[in-house]
Amino acid sequence: MSNVNCILRSFLLVLLIAFLITCALVVHAAPVSAATGTAAVPDAADLLKRSDAYRNGWPSFTTHVKITNYESGKPDEEKLYEVSQKGTDKTYVEFMSPREKGRHLLMLGEDMWVYLPDTSRPVRITPLERLSGDASNGDVARTNYAVDYTPVYLRNEKAGTDECYVLELTAKRKGATYQRIVYWVRAADARPLKAEFYLTSGKHIKSATFDEYRDFDGRMLLHRLTLYDEIRHNSHSVLEYSGSTPRNLPDKLFYQGRSDRF
Repeated sequence: MSNVNCILRSFLLVLLIAFLITCALVVHAAPVSAATGTAAVPDAADLLKRSDAYRNGWPSFTTHVKITNYESGKPDEEKLYEVSQKGTDKTYVEFMSPREKGRHLLMLGEDMWVYLPDTSRPVRITPLERLSGDASNGDVARTNYAVDYTPVYLRNEKAGTDECYVLELTAKRKGATYQRIVYWVRAADARPLKAEFYLTSGKHIKSATFDEYRDFDGRMLLHRLTLYDEIRHNSHSVLEYSGSTPRNLPDKLFYQGRSDRF
């Protein structure tokens, strides 16, 4: 009888140890609230607003964007733009490359137009239409994700050596560039690290890596972003941001009926 008891006790001890190990792994994997001692789910909306600050440094600012397009690993063409943004719903883009001089892009709320030197009226466009290479109009002109998307926390996951929160962003306005985005932001500071972009059909159309950040006028902002075409896998575009600075932009710059743009 003593042998049976000994075996039973050993079996129960093994079960107890296995249970404790499992509990320890679960506690280690989940963020814990100090106040309640329970697993804490990060505030997805707060994370998204904080991540936006790495792309939009001030309420009113100007930045320069150089887009270098690559085909089969070789540089194909280079385009230059000056982007002026005021608030979350006004963006004015001036095309600076010699071959595109005289072109302008204007975004007001959910509406977007391109101005061409040889036309008397602006042409309505969509954020998803191509601006240059793998960069769409919205990739340059619509950078406030917290306005366009509803975020949900999915999981914790590493991107390289960085611990990240993975968010799922679902479009909440028709003017959003993509229907859905899976977004990796660094857990330490909500800095964007990578993203996957999806159409309404569910097709994975594009991916991005947020490669480098630099100090611009006292703020740490995005300097280099790479966009990868998930349809044509031999194509990608590198966006480099420079000269970002706060600027008091006049409202007349964003007036849709201006006749002096050229």
